[in-house]
Order: sequence, then C-alpha cells, then structure tokens
Amino acid sequence: MLKIEVADLGLPAIDTLDVDALAIFVGPERPLQGFAGFADWRMCGAISRAIRGGVFGATPDEALLIPSAGRIAPGRIFCFALPPAVPLAPDAFLHASRQACEAMAKAGSETFATAFPPYAGDLPTACKLWLEASLVRPVRRQLLLGDARALQRELVAARTALGVEVEILAPPSRVEMPPRARALPHVGAVIR
Repeated sequence: MLKIEVADLGLPAIDTLDVDALAIFVGPERPLQGFAGFADWRMCGAISRAIRGGVFGATPDEALLIPSAGRIAPGRIFCFALPPAVPLAPDAFLHASRQACEAMAKAGSETFATAFPPYAGDLPTACKLWLEASLVRPVRRQLLLGDARALQRELVAARTALGVEVEILAPPSRVEMPPRARALPHVGAVIR
C-alpha cells in the first residue's frame, strides 16, 4: 500500500530528508523556483549547471538523473522538464505527474520526495490527479513537500473521493518552548 507523507517545503525539510531519491519538476523559469530552486541550492547549482551546459535542455518530456555526491542525503536526483506553459492545465499536470511517478517506480525507488508541478487549478483537484498518477505504479512511500497542513487535508479528501487505499500521514506537530524569562536564573545557578 502506498504511503504518502507531507512536509513543509523549505531548506529544513530538504536537510532532513529520509528518502532514496528526489523527483524535481523543472519549469522554464530561471533562476529555478520552489523545490527545484531549494534542491539546486543544496546541490551547489548542479541542476543550473546542467541546464546552462546543455546537458539538460529542460524541454518537455526530457528527464535527467544527477547523483547527489553526498551534498544531500538522497543519492539520486531525477529532474523532469515541464512544458513552457506553466502553470499547467489539468491534463498536462496529470501527464507530468504520471511521468515522474512511473519513472521513480521503474528506477527502483522505494521512497522519494517531490513537490507538485505548478498547477493552474485548485489544490483539491491537484491532489486527486496526483493520487491517480501515483497509483499507476506505486512506490512504497512518497514525501510531498508544500503547505503540509493543506496537502494532508486535501489528500485525505481525494483518497475518500477516489475510494482508494492510501495511507496519508499528517505532518509532525512542532512544539516551541517559550523564551526564558529574564527573572529566572540561568541553568545551573545556585539560589540562596
């Protein structure tokens, strides 16, 4: 059964990834934005260099595999080019999502992290289309990055609407300690 976890998109999430690969959608924007931009930053510009050097033309339906060389925990980074018209229409979103999910399964990925490609529609429809694409050849676990709370809520609704068995895990809650009051002694102080 497919398990989907959600997390907020950002450098902290990328730094703590527990997956074997990344699936990154690369649109026509330069510099790279969203998940592609964060991953490129952590990879010291490797994706941008591949584009500038002509190794990856970022033309529709083109894909590129880059080894992470230890710069981030996942060993493989898969880049999937998007059509020049972004945000994507529903059929283009489904095509891009299906292409990425099938490629990750064919590559033997057990767990991968990704973020949705830019979508012209609403989040509920994007979640439904993503689940449809993911279930063609499901992997064991996906980590979707974005607005974690909204993703979790809409993925659960899409799962119910489609009537499919997918485990969707809520993001971990963050507990922050209040700042130490100035009136309190520092740790280890002797009070007499």
